[in-house]
Order: sequence, then C-alpha cells, then structure tokens
Amino acid sequence: MKPDDCGMVADLVKALTNPTRLRILCALSGGRELRVSDVVAKTRMRQANVSIQLGLLRSKGILASRREEVNVYYSIADHRVLEALELLLSVAETNSLKPARSRSEDGTKSLGKLQDFTP
Repeated sequence: MKPDDCGMVADLVKALTNPTRLRILCALSGGRELRVSDVVAKTRMRQANVSIQLGLLRSKGILASRREEVNVYYSIADHRVLEALELLLSVAETNSLKPARSRSEDGTKSLGKLQDFTP
C-alpha cells in the first residue's frame, strides 16, 4: 500500500465501522435487492436512520441503488466488501479467543503489501 492510498482506505473503513451500517450490509448480504422498507424490517431500525445510512453507504460506492416507480432498491455494489467483512469477523473471533499479542510477535510475514509501507 502506498502512503497516498491510506486516506482512501481509511475513508472506506470508516464507513464500515458503524454498527448500524454493518447491520444494513448483513441484511443485504443475501445477494438480492431490497427496498428501504425491507431493510427496515430486517434490521428492526427506524426508517429515518436506515435511509441516512443507506445514502452514506451508496455515496461511498459500497451500495448500488435503482429506482422503480416509487421504490428505491439497494444492493451490495462490490461483493469484495462482504469478503472483507468476513475476514474481519474471522480475525475478531480468533483474537477474542487468544490473549492479546504484542507487535513484536506478529512479525511481517503475513502483512503482504502492507509490509512495504513506510510513512
């Protein structure tokens, strides 16, 4: 990762760190389009809050939308986002079962492109 990419990645990650937005992504993870009312029903959240968060996720390119008459349908725009969330969940589950590791124990072998980053 190049230093110039950090802001772009941070912006995407920031959009994914909100529990409400994560619940919305989980509701949409089945691969089909959902109307706002469908997302509200699946998440059991208020429509106003869902609408705001759907708009934010769409503005970040995480969701796609299309209008059909009076309905707006939302779907995951890039399924790699779901893969990234699955990976993060796996890391969280693994780390919650183990004692915290120090940085020196982590090494750089598994960092891939990130190991080339120098601020």
